[in-house]
Amino acid sequence: MNSGTKAVTAALLAMAVAGVAPADAKPWTIKIGFAPPPGHMQPIIEKLEKVHPELFHHLGKTYVDQGIHFRGSTPQIQALAIGDLQIAAFGPEALALSVNNAHLDTRMVADVFQDGVPGYRSLTYVVRADSPIKTVEELKGKRIATNAIGSAADTAMRAMLETVGLHDRRDYVVVQAAFQSMPALLREGKVDCAPILQPMLVQMEKTGKFRALFKGRDVMGATETVFLAGYGKFLDGNQAAMMDFMEDYVRSRQWFMNPQNRTAAIGIIADFMKVSPSLLSYLFTRHDYYRAPDGQPNIPGVQRPIDLAVKLGVLKRDVQIAPKYVDLRFVDEADKRIGKPPAGEATE
Repeated sequence: MNSGTKAVTAALLAMAVAGVAPADAKPWTIKIGFAPPPGHMQPIIEKLEKVHPELFHHLGKTYVDQGIHFRGSTPQIQALAIGDLQIAAFGPEALALSVNNAHLDTRMVADVFQDGVPGYRSLTYVVRADSPIKTVEELKGKRIATNAIGSAADTAMRAMLETVGLHDRRDYVVVQAAFQSMPALLREGKVDCAPILQPMLVQMEKTGKFRALFKGRDVMGATETVFLAGYGKFLDGNQAAMMDFMEDYVRSRQWFMNPQNRTAAIGIIADFMKVSPSLLSYLFTRHDYYRAPDGQPNIPGVQRPIDLAVKLGVLKRDVQIAPKYVDLRFVDEADKRIGKPPAGEATE
């Protein structure tokens, strides 16, 4: 190997270690997990990429993103471990399981949405209006729906029942189902209580046939319900692409949350979900779950549900998330590049 070849090889190696791609390199493909939209925004962001490509300064240059749908957080652990995902949409319990059980160097990198933040929506557990169940204690002997064992919704449900002395298998039956199926399970009497997400919740409230029994914030307070998490080896090896992806991610979120773009934003989401825009009028208001405009996650809001899940026996071992499993360099850099997010929010 001559000196010129050695110099080029050394330069390429240094760029790879630093996460910098050569100018003529193909963009990194970042596969991103998501569960039901519009709480999870990834497939909607991909729609925005086509409508407003000017918002995505680095798409197709240093990265391309590809959303992959999952029922919940915990099924994404295996996909992350075998390389089918580079970024997962995790809940707190899934992050703990990925570290303790799968032994992955998984790191939280950015906010997706938060539950129970004062003044905003909280995950709501619903019964039929004609149900005799009036209190949490009366769920004894009943069937309760959950999306995935160990998910944020599952932990909140178990924690609430634990406060009144009800234990899984002994005092109630858990039925796993996709969030989209839960309204039908309630209507048909196949379950007695189920966690309902927006926009299904607002639709069900309007019918008068259902009522709230309890909310996630009643037992867990404000939590980082869903956040983006990456495998450490990928984050370290593709730092430049991740910086660019995160900049575009945060900018796109801010576009959706900007009141000036409200009509267009809801139109894009309604078109993607094949529903009337009127059903999505709650989005990006105080009737929605909280989304941090700067993309910064609520770190204590991740640790608290993990500690609670350990106490309940849902998780066998605790794990301290900060600082080892928190990696905010990408969202911090995005905030520096973009600047202060637009002020204000829709109030309807």
